[in-house]
Amino acid sequence: MTKYLQSNHYLFTAYIALSVIGVGITVSSPGASHYYWLFLVLVFGAGAVARQYYQLENDANEQKTQSINTALHWLGGLVAAIIVNVFLSSGRIFVEETGLITQLVLALTIYSDGLKTGWRNSFNGVFLALAAVSAAYFDSYVWQLIVVASVCVAYSFYKKD
Repeated sequence: MTKYLQSNHYLFTAYIALSVIGVGITVSSPGASHYYWLFLVLVFGAGAVARQYYQLENDANEQKTQSINTALHWLGGLVAAIIVNVFLSSGRIFVEETGLITQLVLALTIYSDGLKTGWRNSFNGVFLALAAVSAAYFDSYVWQLIVVASVCVAYSFYKKD
């Protein structure tokens, strides 16, 4: 199990697959998609903390420090996503926009995490932002995003660490 958490390629592939599923959910049910994106903030955050923890197994002090920093980073993204849902429940924003805003919060959080962990997370953040913009402005965009995701997963496999 730890082999998969330590591999940037396996996590990237899982994150892209979950992101593509989220794009499909956003297309089919824009009103309910905010639940999925909120769930992904939790999943991606847990994956980032676990990866950080297992990558530094031999250095307990650094492991603790880096895991706390990563957890605080993802906690910030989670708080922002929860605030978006509070705005929804108070009637400040419409349900269709909530999913897109939560998706953008996730995109920004994973992109900024990628600035210190590598290009794969940064790309996933850009991919999620591109998907949110596409959902807001275009009617047909899913197959194009699937092609982009497939090419990037293939490239990640080629550049496997």
